Amino acid sequence: MADPASLQNLHDVIEPAAVGFWPPADGVWIFVGLALLWALVGGVIAWFRYRQNAYRRAGMRELVKIRAGLGAQGGEKSAVLAVSVLLKRVALTAYSREKVASLSGEKWLSFLDATMTGGQFATTGKLLSEGIYQPVGGVKEISTRHVEKLCTLAGKWIQEHPSVLDHKAF
Repeated sequence: MADPASLQNLHDVIEPAAVGFWPPADGVWIFVGLALLWALVGGVIAWFRYRQNAYRRAGMRELVKIRAGLGAQGGEKSAVLAVSVLLKRVALTAYSREKVASLSGEKWLSFLDATMTGGQFATTGKLLSEGIYQPVGGVKEISTRHVEKLCTLAGKWIQEHPSVLDHKAF
């Protein structure tokens, strides 16, 4: 049995011990660190954007209240006035006072159109500059359908207008 080539001398292959889960390799630590950093930066950016758009959410809540008051007697005229005031308040929050405060009439409607893609304030928004000055029971009555279109357009502007605040965050 001294023969080294004898099958009697063969043993099972000895497998090395399994690689343990802990401690992870350096690459895993780098990946986890970068993923956490990415999540933290993303969370901070999302938080800033959420805070910057608080005025938009408040404006949309106010617009819902305005729409709810449309069914009352004379609600159309008061709704048009309320939408006008709401749009001015939102614009004063989003843009500088020097740029927005003095605008009225056609210049105000042009500003709203210019700060919105596909703006229709020059047509549908005419109610803002003309509708509130019509006497009750006068020649031009304000229909609920026109006020609804105005509210929809105002809501679209509130949600989509580019804000100066958007560019100041980072």
